[in-house]
Amino acid sequence: MSTVPVIEISGTPYEMGRAHGKALSDLVVEFVETVTSVHRMNNAYLVVEKDSLEDFCKKNLGFLEKFSPELVQEMRGIADGAGVTFEEILYLNSFLELEDLRAPGLGGKILPDSLWGCTTFNVTRDAGEGGRAYIGQTYDMEKYYQKFLCLLRITPESGPAQLVVSFAGILGLNGLNAAGVGAVINKVTATDARPGVIYPFIMRKALASERIGDALGAAIYSPRAGGLNYQFAGSGVAFCAETSATWYELLEIDGAMAHTNHFVGATMRRFETPNWLSHGGTMVRKQVADGFLKKHRGSLSPEKLKELTRDHTNHPRSICAHGFEGEEPRTAFHTVFAVVMDPDAGWLELCSGNPCENDYQRHVLG
Repeated sequence: MSTVPVIEISGTPYEMGRAHGKALSDLVVEFVETVTSVHRMNNAYLVVEKDSLEDFCKKNLGFLEKFSPELVQEMRGIADGAGVTFEEILYLNSFLELEDLRAPGLGGKILPDSLWGCTTFNVTRDAGEGGRAYIGQTYDMEKYYQKFLCLLRITPESGPAQLVVSFAGILGLNGLNAAGVGAVINKVTATDARPGVIYPFIMRKALASERIGDALGAAIYSPRAGGLNYQFAGSGVAFCAETSATWYELLEIDGAMAHTNHFVGATMRRFETPNWLSHGGTMVRKQVADGFLKKHRGSLSPEKLKELTRDHTNHPRSICAHGFEGEEPRTAFHTVFAVVMDPDAGWLELCSGNPCENDYQRHVLG
């Protein structure tokens, strides 16, 4: 079984970042040195160099400093702890925004035919077994990213403690906090991408919230750099917020719902990037997941939700995603981790890699 590194960080934002960078320095350095090849291989007709990509990411910095100077300081700490530059850590944290450069009309000239992505689920107390609420997802990226998976156990100077799933050097991908807030995401590629606030900043600000409404507000009222779907749960309520850079729509949740990598809301469909979706895999995953959640309404338990994360309908472009046979790890889309969370109880169960092959491990706050 692959064991995910668990990093304890506490203190000031800079101190937390420095502890993160120091503990994972070898991985951060490797990530910085190799990630450009991933962006280049997935955008073969756009000549990209590390310096030019870093310059692109720096366009977001003024927005980040205004949105959360504390998280900027945390990134500076990561850089110092790992012995890399601040610009390189900003570059790592902009990884999903750099996905937008692959899209036609936003910079890319070629679209990988094998591209697909994450499946999220949000289960309210009405649908969960025993009146429990759960939230979780499969997180699909190029298989390359799995090596850098980590779990951050965060104890800030103020605000709730957090369990945050991340990659080495990145502020956070999803997670939960001691106030009972949980959050997961799907990438959606919107036509209005621009300089703005990047996703790890929004996620960490949401997970620093004492109230579910403040977490939602961090996502829908921020000057976002691009499109993302956010699912939030806590305090007996749940939200699915489709966002582009400039707009958002809250989708209705009837007991439980799943989301994948296309816009569903009538308002948001106009932001779908033309020719971004090269196949119907995202539609298949949503229908399969929604059908599973509906079928098992009232009996949705952690074990049931783990069963959902192992589904292979439309393999390999399935909920449990696998690259095509013989495909290079830097281009093969793959479930790099899966997570099931009970935000009210303060625990998450994390699986590194494909859930059909690997086990989940439970991590508890406190």
